[in-house]
Amino acid sequence: MNRYFFYFIRILALGLMLPGCGENPSQRILFLGHPYDWRTGDRVDPRIEALDLSVYDQIWLGGDVCGQTTKLPATLDYLDTLFDLRSSRTHWAWGNHDVLFGNTDHIKAHTGKPDYYVSWQDGYCLLVLNTNLFWYYASPPQQQDCEAKAAQIALIKAVTDSIQQASHLVILHHHALFNEYKTDAPGNPADAFNGTTIPIWATCDSTSDLTKTVYPWLSAVQQRGVKVVLIGGDFGMRAKTFAQQTPEGIWMLGSGINNSLESRFVPDYVTSFAPDQVLILSYNRKKKILNWVFEPLNNLLTRS
Repeated sequence: MNRYFFYFIRILALGLMLPGCGENPSQRILFLGHPYDWRTGDRVDPRIEALDLSVYDQIWLGGDVCGQTTKLPATLDYLDTLFDLRSSRTHWAWGNHDVLFGNTDHIKAHTGKPDYYVSWQDGYCLLVLNTNLFWYYASPPQQQDCEAKAAQIALIKAVTDSIQQASHLVILHHHALFNEYKTDAPGNPADAFNGTTIPIWATCDSTSDLTKTVYPWLSAVQQRGVKVVLIGGDFGMRAKTFAQQTPEGIWMLGSGINNSLESRFVPDYVTSFAPDQVLILSYNRKKKILNWVFEPLNNLLTRS
């Protein structure tokens, strides 16, 4: 069993018993999906470099932070100067580009956090997933990292079984989840997230259909009065924003950017060059209300 599992379950249990104690009644959060600079493998979009990130209480990274995040150790040093990776205000759901060259121990060394975990946020619960552990291909699940896969699902189960006093369960992820429910996307889910896979396998078990296994757990959380919100970052190539509420009331959100891609090097899977947008959330600690808005990235530059 992953050694972080029990540690973060203890954090969750303590958090659910403690009242909110933040001095600032509102928490302002910037979510960045797929923010890398297409022209180089070791940088984020230059517009993000230009932002004043200090105005946000939390920075949530939706994965694929750089095109080749772990190829060179210096890339993580650079990201650390931007996002203060070890800070409790920074949370990162790893993308496939983040693990493309392995060396995931370098990410953990800079963040001080495991690849999936739960964090109490003074009113709501943040669950950060490593969707690279899921299997997104039309074949039996690969028999690899089976212990880590099982531990991640066990963490999701433990959180969804125990969460009660939180106002929200927010799930930060990279790859698309629950594509069966993305009925509001134009055409099909490929017009939103960068993936159409159904089913997605949660573990090495060939019966571990992610939607059939996990979605009922989330529905039960929603029925107990804890609002469930999923935020994904494998996004921006076919659409800039996505927001849909399932019949059970669960919100699925996504945003991402790609405007640094030069038009002469456009791959087939990129179909949108609309202005890039980011997701900004606000959580009122006293009223226990989570709101969000999609904001053009260029607009944020004029305020920095």
